[in-house]
Parts: sequence; C-alpha cells; structure tokens
Amino acid sequence: AVVYTALGDFWDMCGIGGTKRVGELKTEDPDWTVDLELTGPSEMGSAAQIQIMENLVSLKYDGILIAASDAEALTPSINAAIDAGVLVFTMDTDCPDSKRIAFVGTHNENFGRKLAQFAVDWMKGAPKVILNHGAIAQLGMIQRLKGIEDVLNENKATGAELLDHQSGVSGGPDGQALCEQMMLSNPNWNTTMCDNAGGSVVAAVWEENGWNQAKDYTDKCSVLSDDAPQVINAIKDGLATATLVQKQWQWAYYGVDFMFKKIALGQDPGT
Repeated sequence: AVVYTALGDFWDMCGIGGTKRVGELKTEDPDWTVDLELTGPSEMGSAAQIQIMENLVSLKYDGILIAASDAEALTPSINAAIDAGVLVFTMDTDCPDSKRIAFVGTHNENFGRKLAQFAVDWMKGAPKVILNHGAIAQLGMIQRLKGIEDVLNENKATGAELLDHQSGVSGGPDGQALCEQMMLSNPNWNTTMCDNAGGSVVAAVWEENGWNQAKDYTDKCSVLSDDAPQVINAIKDGLATATLVQKQWQWAYYGVDFMFKKIALGQDPGT
C-alpha cells in the first residue's frame, strides 16, 4: 500500500509511478502477484493516517509506503506495523526515529535552500520574504524552513530577510486571506514564497492585485513549489516567477520497487 498525506493532484502523480513499477514487476517476475493500494485521507492529518495504517495492518498487507504528515505522531503506528510483520518505508517526509526500513524522497533542506537562493538571485540579494509554509509538524516542512532560513541569514548583509511565515492553510479563501494579512503586516515585503503545494493561494493574491511578472513587474518575486495544474498555470499567466518541481512519481516507483525486493526477494534497498 502507498499512503499519501492527503488525496489530490500532487499525489496522483506519485500513484502513477507506483502503478508503473507494479506493471513492470508483473512482467519481470511473473511468478509473483503484486497488488497495489493507493490511499490517503481526504484532508491532511495524522489521526486519519494512523487509522489507515491500523486498517492496513489488520488486513495483513505485506508492505506500506507512507508520507507521514507528522513524524512524531506516526512513529508509534509505524513501529507497531513493523512489530506485526508489515514492512514500512517512508517517502517525501521521513520518520527517522521509527523502525521504518528506508526513506525515499527529496532532500528537503536543499529544497528550501534552492527556493531561497532563487529569490536572493532574482531580487539582487535583498528579498524581503513572506512565506506560505507547509504543515508545521511535518518533518519535511521543518527541514525546508531551515533551508530557507539558512540561505536568507547567509545573505542578511545584502538585505535578505524572512519577514513572516504562516502555516496550516494551503488553499481556498482562508489561505488567501492569511497571505494578504502577512502582506499588510509587513508592508516592505517584495517576495512571496510557498514551500508546499499551496501555491495557488499566492497566485490568487497576485492576480487579485494585478501583479504580473509577464508585464515586467520585476520589483516583486513569487517563488512557488511543485507542479500542480494551478501552479503551472500561474507560471504561464505571469502570476508567479518560478516554481521548484520534485519528481514525486519516483517516490512510489522506487518505494514499490524497494518493498517488492525486500518482501519477495529478501534484498535490502541500500542507500
């Protein structure tokens, strides 16, 4: 089973990778029957993921690949699954203190560094950043924030600064209002940034205010994350300067590969 943080376009791409690897395995190892369950809660939250994990264990799944929305909260469930004989791997965001077999995903601290470095370069060393931040308890987001803060602190002498960051709302009118409130509270901002899949909120604020990068509105910068359709459209329409894209389909592709090799062949995934 592959367990997402929540259902949505971003994770659909991940599922494509897992499904692709299962199809290949059926050809490469025809003596084995490989079944794949793609699942996740409708909205992100550790309680729903814990319930899904417990259900998969009770159904005697052989392996689980999970993107944990909260490393601390999910660690006991991962350990319980391992103790019950279910092999658990993590993806996207790790649970390093758990008994998980291996992690496959992005180096999230470097992801944050790349976001911030783009802003530094675009704003000639002096980005004044307001950040739409991801889930506050998710380890991957904690690591991304550290990367962002480190780069901005390294460029503090030229004027780089993280003015504000808010977490917990990634979409809809509430998210847009939160972004606008950060702007009002920090009138000297010149850079909006999003380190999660909620870039459509930032783009909506730019559209509402008539800012358009395509019209040489270059005294402001907007750096988004990932490749959700709304984010790609924001780039095309000039409502964002750039987006940093992961290869999330690889997480499930290699995660399924690791699970099969460990379960069926007894091979360790290595590093």
